[in-house]
Amino acid sequence: MAAFLAVVILAGCGGSSASEPAGEWQSVHGPGFRFDAPAGWKVERAKSRVSATHDAELVQVATFPLLRRYDAKLFGRVARELRTRMVQRAGGIRSHAYDVTVGDQVDEYTFVLHGKREYLLLCRRTSDEKAPACDRLASSFERA
Repeated sequence: MAAFLAVVILAGCGGSSASEPAGEWQSVHGPGFRFDAPAGWKVERAKSRVSATHDAELVQVATFPLLRRYDAKLFGRVARELRTRMVQRAGGIRSHAYDVTVGDQVDEYTFVLHGKREYLLLCRRTSDEKAPACDRLASSFERA
């Protein structure tokens, strides 16, 4: 389990902050998921990752296979190992979320585990502002 978590933590980098008006969104689809991003942001797709960017701001969802099937009974154990600061829901699924601050940049990481799949939601914003894109990423995320 520790090796899995090390891979999960090292695999992710990215994030977001929104300067678009809150009412303007585009639906972004990736391999087995969808989420909303601010309208007008540039969407880029890779094999297991989709991101939307505007300047230094970023919202992104990446998927990773899990070695073992995730069971909701493992939620507490995973929480301790990820040193989760808060619990929230993304796409109606309990998820682990935390913020990493470096200088004036905040990366918001949300881990959603389901079956043998991990979804890593990332949002980058500046620390002096709360970004509507970050809130919208977690609330609009859906598994397909």
